[in-house]
Amino acid sequence: MSKKGGDDASAQLAQQARADEQARQARIRNGTERINALFNGTPVPADTTTNPTSPLRPSDSFAGDLASRLGVVNGQTSTAPDPLAGNTFKGFNDDFYGGISKAYQDYAMPQLESQLTDARKQLAFTLARGGNLNSSSRATQEANLQKTADAARLQINDTANSTANQARTAVAGAKSDLINELNTTGDQTQTINDALGRVTALSQPTQFSPLGQVFANFTSALNTQSQAEKAQAYSGGAVTAPFNTGLFSGGSVKVTA
Repeated sequence: MSKKGGDDASAQLAQQARADEQARQARIRNGTERINALFNGTPVPADTTTNPTSPLRPSDSFAGDLASRLGVVNGQTSTAPDPLAGNTFKGFNDDFYGGISKAYQDYAMPQLESQLTDARKQLAFTLARGGNLNSSSRATQEANLQKTADAARLQINDTANSTANQARTAVAGAKSDLINELNTTGDQTQTINDALGRVTALSQPTQFSPLGQVFANFTSALNTQSQAEKAQAYSGGAVTAPFNTGLFSGGSVKVTA
């Protein structure tokens, strides 16, 4: 009798172990589907499993449908609210990443245009000071200024795209971490709560750094050359500018008492 009793107990333990593993795999499958739907912005499947931290009600015979036992915790049906029941997040889709790209362009382009306006004013002032507002030097310098501005616009577009791609990478990494967590712990409830936290953080507006001084080299070179040509003019040629752009009118200046 003792042997038969031992065999029955071993069989029951083995059956319980299989049932527990089947329940765990069910939680993982269901949780994975829900995480993917949350991140993709598709309809989220219902939670068909129980809180994995609570033991399933033991069954003396281990008979019956496993699914009917998954909804029972300590003899009571689980009534914990589904944290995704009211989810309205539209997902990390192309519109989301496109929005990040556009947000950066909307942030950086006005800064560029403001700097360009200031640089044009400085160029006009420098040319006017040298009496060269209508000279060929003005066309040359404005062409250089426009070239710098065009390069900056391309850089802004590149930064907008790379910022969106960085967000894609962060989202993919977060989802991978959550799936790994779910597979490791089998705890769908905790993983879903963690997923909500990650989604909330990742969906926040991106913080951008202010645009640098795009025309700093241009205006610095403008001032340096202007001062050199001014020194050349005032010294009567004793001081020679590296090259002549016409930013400051030539000729000697005689100072009298």
